[in-house]
Amino acid sequence: MSSATMFSVYGRMTALPGRREELIALLHEGFRASSDGGLLTYTINTAPEDPDTVWLTQLWTDKEAHDATTRSEAVAAVTRRLPPLLAARPEGSYGHAVHVHGPTTA
Repeated sequence: MSSATMFSVYGRMTALPGRREELIALLHEGFRASSDGGLLTYTINTAPEDPDTVWLTQLWTDKEAHDATTRSEAVAAVTRRLPPLLAARPEGSYGHAVHVHGPTTA
């Protein structure tokens, strides 16, 4: 698969104080619901100096797979449960993978 067609998503979510682990668990649940729809890999990241912020990175086969999966009822059900955990509106950006390296993409 060419990295030229891969679609990437970068995001940041800020949890309400003390709710970061709940947010991470819910995000992980959402990504598991996405696993058969073109989601190649994802990371959920935290920083020790910012205890409420969660950073996300996703790599999809293409934009169409992302769009179809995020409109699915399984993912929508998880998404509806996010707002009570958030201190602010999620922020993010979209892009196209320029270079992907890994065991099967070298």
